[in-house]
Amino acid sequence: MDDGILIPPEQLHLTWETRIRVLTNPTVWSSLLLAFGIPSALLGSLVATLAKRPEYALWIPLVTLSILFGIFTLVGLVIDLFGGFKVVFFLTSHGVRSVAGKGAKAASTAAVLAGLFSGNHGAVGAGLLAESEQNVFISWQDIAKLKVKTWRRFIMVKRQWGYKPIGLYCTPENFSQVMEIFRYYAGGRLPN
Repeated sequence: MDDGILIPPEQLHLTWETRIRVLTNPTVWSSLLLAFGIPSALLGSLVATLAKRPEYALWIPLVTLSILFGIFTLVGLVIDLFGGFKVVFFLTSHGVRSVAGKGAKAASTAAVLAGLFSGNHGAVGAGLLAESEQNVFISWQDIAKLKVKTWRRFIMVKRQWGYKPIGLYCTPENFSQVMEIFRYYAGGRLPN
């Protein structure tokens, strides 16, 4: 009991485990482009302005992104060769939860260590951020937006800006059941 409000016990509606491939996943690539593309373009513009060399605005993002995409492709290839990232999803009466498996933990630790040894602060930050996202929960009331990609059986669950979203990778067998649960708890936030 909290401040006189009785919270009912959490009821599990559905749980499933899946493996997420990295190199063939458009969501991963677009997130990577946003996470590193925008900062490197801003850095390039800043350096170009300060150095009064306009070509730096193009070269710095190109070189930075080429190096990061090369590293990401190698890491993604290794991850995909071992079957992808294992993730377990839970839909409960309180909300949506995503729990990453051991492979995700190993990859985030590897990113931190590689960043430390190479002196790349961006890689260290990305690895630490990935470690903080191993267990993510969004309550039904906190869902601000849902994006559904029916053909991929994918649902992006978002909170307010600045919070980690959850990407639900459904199976062919459970997609309709997952959609029914979302219609019940968050029907007003489903796209038409």
